[in-house]
Amino acid sequence: MSETNTYADQLIETLTAAADHLHDEVDLPLSVIADAMHLGCGIPHSVFGLDIPTTDYRPEPSDPDVPAVRTLGLIGAGTMSQGIARAALQAGIDVRIVARDPERAVEARDAVTAEIHEQAAHVDSSSDIEALAGADVIIEAISEDLASKQRMLADIERIAPEDTVLATTTSSLAISDIASALAEPRRLVGLHFFNPADRNRLVEVASGAAPPDHLARTRQLVAQLGKCLVDVPDAPGFIVNRVLIPYLNAVFDLVDQGAPLREIDLDIRRRYRVPVGPARLAGIIGADVVLAIQSSLHQRLGRPELQPARALQAMVDRGVLGSKTGHMFPTAMTDGD
Repeated sequence: MSETNTYADQLIETLTAAADHLHDEVDLPLSVIADAMHLGCGIPHSVFGLDIPTTDYRPEPSDPDVPAVRTLGLIGAGTMSQGIARAALQAGIDVRIVARDPERAVEARDAVTAEIHEQAAHVDSSSDIEALAGADVIIEAISEDLASKQRMLADIERIAPEDTVLATTTSSLAISDIASALAEPRRLVGLHFFNPADRNRLVEVASGAAPPDHLARTRQLVAQLGKCLVDVPDAPGFIVNRVLIPYLNAVFDLVDQGAPLREIDLDIRRRYRVPVGPARLAGIIGADVVLAIQSSLHQRLGRPELQPARALQAMVDRGVLGSKTGHMFPTAMTDGD
C-alpha cells in the first residue's frame, strides 16, 4: 500500500463516486447528500470537498394544525421495529407491535420495555393484523423482500381506514414498486430510520405521490419523535444507503485483496476522522443487511462495481453477521470466529 493510495483513500473514492452518481441521477445538491451522510452515519462534510461548518441540525418542527399521532402500529419484531417502538414510547405514543409469530411479538414487546418499564402499559403485541386497525400510522418493518412487503401492506390496506398513513422502512427497494400491490398506491410513504432507531437522529422520507394530509401526518410523527427529516427521492437506496453501502462493500473488496480489516478501520479513522470505522459500522448494521442492500443496488443499477464482495458473501454464509450474532467487527474476521 503506497502512501499516496491508502486503504482510506480507496474507500473515500468509492464513497464520493457513489455520491456523484446520485447527484447526477436525481440532480440532488451535494450539500443535501453531505448533510444526510453526516446525520445518518457521521461522515464529515470535508470528505465531499465541502468546506462548510457542520449544520446545527434541529428536529422537524411540530405543526399545531396537524393532529398528533397517538397510536403507532409496527409490523415486524426485529431490531428496527424495536428501535422505532422505543422512540415512540419515549415520545408518549402508544405502540402496537404485530408479528406473524406470536412468541416473536411478545419477545419484541418485552425487549422494548426492558429499560423503560414505566411505559409497559403503552405497548401491546399481537400476531393478528386486526390489532393495527385503529393506529394513526402503520409502519411495515419486515425483511427486505419485495414480495413479502407487498403482501403484508396489501393485507394492512384492507383493514386500515383511508386516513391511516401506511409507511415502509425499506432501505433499498423502490417505494413505487412496493406500492404497486396496493389498491391505492398513493397511500404508501417511505419512512427510513437508521439503527439504532431510538438514538439515530435521521429519518429519510420518500413521499412519492402521497396525499398532502398523509405527508403532513408523517412529518408530524417525525417531529414527535424528535428526529431530523430529510426529503429524499424514490431512487435506489435513497441517499444514505445509496452512498454508504458501496463504501462498506468496498471494505470487503479490500479484504478480498488481502488487506487487514483492522488496519483499514484505523487508516480511515486516522486520516478522515470518521467517528466509526467502516468495518465496525458494517458489523453494527449487519453483514447480511449490507449484502442485501448491495445486491439490490447492483441489480437495480446494473453497474459492475456494485457487485457484492466475495468476503462479504463469505461472512454471511458463515453466519458471522456482526453484533446481532455476537461478533464485533473487525475482530470477528481477524480472529476467524
